[in-house]
Amino acid sequence: RASRITCVTRHNLVPHFARTMNSRQGLGQHSKIVADTGDLDSIKQLQPVDATTNPSLILAAVNDPKFADLVDKAIKSAKGDTLDDRVTDATERLAVAFGVEITKLVPGYVSTEVDARLSFDIKATIAKAHKIIALYEEHGVSKDRILIKIASTWEGIKAGEELEKQGITCNMTLLFNFYQAVACAHARVRLISPFVGRILDFF
Repeated sequence: RASRITCVTRHNLVPHFARTMNSRQGLGQHSKIVADTGDLDSIKQLQPVDATTNPSLILAAVNDPKFADLVDKAIKSAKGDTLDDRVTDATERLAVAFGVEITKLVPGYVSTEVDARLSFDIKATIAKAHKIIALYEEHGVSKDRILIKIASTWEGIKAGEELEKQGITCNMTLLFNFYQAVACAHARVRLISPFVGRILDFF
């Protein structure tokens, strides 16, 4: 539920429209709104500039029957020699399928996350990033619209550095401190996502 912003100044010169806008609208006056969700209806309603997803958010979204077609297509197109391989491939295809739908709703970037289990493996992270980009390109979505979301471990940051050199832009997540941020800056990645917490942690 949107809450009102209380505007108090020394001379009470804040315009009426500023005093009556909600928190999200006020934030949008000074920064870009990025939706961290796989809920397409919420994205339509909030109209953010960019959007980012992660596996837990996608899992929550797929419980909604209206996304059954996306889930079915991901499962049917999954490839792999073992069941585990096919499950992993289906999960990645589903994340990209949601990302493709999100690119139709936002004008900017869509972030898609590399499997967190690869956070300490530079080569595997880079390979997975290339696979995600290839899946998007199969749907006609250019890599210029995509940010590869990678954990800000030392290995993750080094992978992000190499991917940026290859023209694949990255969003470094699970970033908890200043030192990680500095390392990301030196790696010249496109974006960092400091980990403050979810809205539900506060409201």
